[in-house]
Amino acid sequence: MNNLQKKDDILTCSELSSLKNNSFASVAGFVIVKQMPSTAKGTVFLTLEDETGTSNVICWNNVYRKFRDQIVFSPFILVHGQLQRENEVSHLIAKNIRDISSLLKLIPSIKQL
Repeated sequence: MNNLQKKDDILTCSELSSLKNNSFASVAGFVIVKQMPSTAKGTVFLTLEDETGTSNVICWNNVYRKFRDQIVFSPFILVHGQLQRENEVSHLIAKNIRDISSLLKLIPSIKQL
């Protein structure tokens, strides 16, 4: 976490990739990929996209069970979790997931700066 970043900040996908391993962070985006391989024992893999890129999210079985409706039905979500980095690949291990799809209706009213 840099000096200007607060604990509750929501990062962009590109900002998330710059964090140190094991950092806690939140990222929001459109769910563009949802995978639940039969060999993964209930683990769900999500790919979120925003205007800056994509983020990989891992939802362990207990998190999937707790946030199943958000994972299955929400096109736009906010994920809080712990960043796990191995070499050039990073994943956000989800701890909390919120459906923020209702915020999409605000987009037409947002003025360009």
